[in-house]
Amino acid sequence: MNAIRSALLAVLAVLPAIATPGAEPPTAQPPDLAETATIYWQQHREGWFWYRDPPPPTARPAPKAPATPARPRELADFEAMQQRLETLKRVAVMNPTDDNLMAYMRFQRMVMDRSQVFADRWQRLVWRDPSLDYASEGRPTNTLAIAAFDERQRDRDTAAVRQLAATHGLVFVFRSDCPFCHRFAPVLKRFAQTHGLTVLAVSLDGGSLPEYPDARPDNGIAARLNARAVPALYLTQPSRREFRPVGFSLMSDTDLLERIAALAREADPAGLPNLLRTTP
Repeated sequence: MNAIRSALLAVLAVLPAIATPGAEPPTAQPPDLAETATIYWQQHREGWFWYRDPPPPTARPAPKAPATPARPRELADFEAMQQRLETLKRVAVMNPTDDNLMAYMRFQRMVMDRSQVFADRWQRLVWRDPSLDYASEGRPTNTLAIAAFDERQRDRDTAAVRQLAATHGLVFVFRSDCPFCHRFAPVLKRFAQTHGLTVLAVSLDGGSLPEYPDARPDNGIAARLNARAVPALYLTQPSRREFRPVGFSLMSDTDLLERIAALAREADPAGLPNLLRTTP
């Protein structure tokens, strides 16, 4: 409001100088004829029939090119070393005399020594700064550390799958004449019992498996799930009628744990990404 008020006051202050209501405009005086004629004859050379050269263009200074940063000396040395090594190699290949081969081998050894120094300094920096060590944040490389990492990861995956079992189940699509289905069925049943998961078995040919004698015949759900290969396993959330594929092959206990745990970590109350929605 203060800004608007100030602007209005400024406009009101200028208006009287521009035009005063009721004031008579000044009367224009007629020009002197003699003065007009004199001005005309003095300016006749500027008429349309006289050519006037345009003013010379004003020279503009050329824009300055951006300063190029100085090239590191190490970069030139590195390129020279690469070129020297490649030249010695080509000479030795085309003319493999003892002298040519010796020259190439000695120079290559010097390059390898430099590479070893680089690798050693790199490793020392990694030891000093844990943030540079990928093994400290990801999967370790040490044998003892790998065992501890895998054990901890397995415990986390097991807890995630057991928590998922309260709201999710598995749909197992198979054929009774499929040898891979017969091998996979006991693995799946043992895994489901260990982690508290419910398995719904669906038979494409109406047959059954020893581990799932009460399998349901396919009522079209296999086609809606796009189960083109068997054994096929899906993770489902019945309350939302959502299905996500776990795998389409013979899987081990470790495979099942890793895949289902990965799906469990992606679970979100707002919705599951990359989800295949269908209504059985």
